Amino acid sequence: MSSKHERFAFRLSQILAKLNAGVRLDVHQLAEEFQVDKRTIQRDLNERLEFLTWKECGPRFYSIDKIHLGHLTKEDIERFARFCSIQDLLPEIDQRFYQKHLTQSVQIKGVQYENISHLQAEFKTLEAAIEQHHYIEFYYVKSGQKKGDYYRVEPYALINKIGVWYLIGVHNGKQKTFCFTQMSAIRQMKEHFEFSPSLKDIILGGDSIYSGNQISEVVIQVSPYAAPYFTRRDLLPNQSLIKELEDGGLLLSSRNVNEMEILPIVQYWIPHLTIINPGELQEKLVMKIREYFTSNTTIQHAYPYK
Repeated sequence: MSSKHERFAFRLSQILAKLNAGVRLDVHQLAEEFQVDKRTIQRDLNERLEFLTWKECGPRFYSIDKIHLGHLTKEDIERFARFCSIQDLLPEIDQRFYQKHLTQSVQIKGVQYENISHLQAEFKTLEAAIEQHHYIEFYYVKSGQKKGDYYRVEPYALINKIGVWYLIGVHNGKQKTFCFTQMSAIRQMKEHFEFSPSLKDIILGGDSIYSGNQISEVVIQVSPYAAPYFTRRDLLPNQSLIKELEDGGLLLSSRNVNEMEILPIVQYWIPHLTIINPGELQEKLVMKIREYFTSNTTIQHAYPYK
């Protein structure tokens, strides 16, 4: 993520937070604070934040109607900042997208993002189906398989988890998760499904993107080196602190998660993370690493696994 995008996201989130708190903004002061041109600030307010209910709307002073103060939560504002920072990685993100999805059907959950700009049309099809509560049909090939199947699904949300886009929906009465890039021949159907607001709240309210085959708790030990990264913000789904270790490390708990949400994170942080419980999950990770080195003779020769 470029520093330009980071500055852009920071500026907008700060401006939005000020407005949400009832601060009367002065374009001249903001331009000086963020070291940008006054026209840039006015574009932020008039275009990027046009969804707000204005009491004053420039050209110099801006404030929002007191009735709407505190309407946005901290999470809403942070989500908006994430959208801003990855705008080049999402298909044609524009102001209407920000307005519609600030608290709606798309969430970003992760820090590294895949580029899906070549799947723009398919993404928009899913977006429309989610908004309009229409069934969708698509062909899906599961990881590691050569052939797939056709699915008819009630779509509820698009979520980016650890850099990968997923569709979460209901298939044959069960909540299921589909990797977006493994879907093809996506069609929005004419038929509507019976939308469940409570299910939507559950999907968007939790850190886990999987339903079924959940592990009630995974206990992970974090090294002193990696500990600051995990205390600064939650990097594990449903993360909670069990204990701070004497050497500066951490013992963390991740509850009600699927193993596929844990293994990639631990693998990424090797050797600084170790799965303490359940033990078989750590064994599965070790087995995967052994298989990887065994299948790649070049890497195995350079980095022997003992």
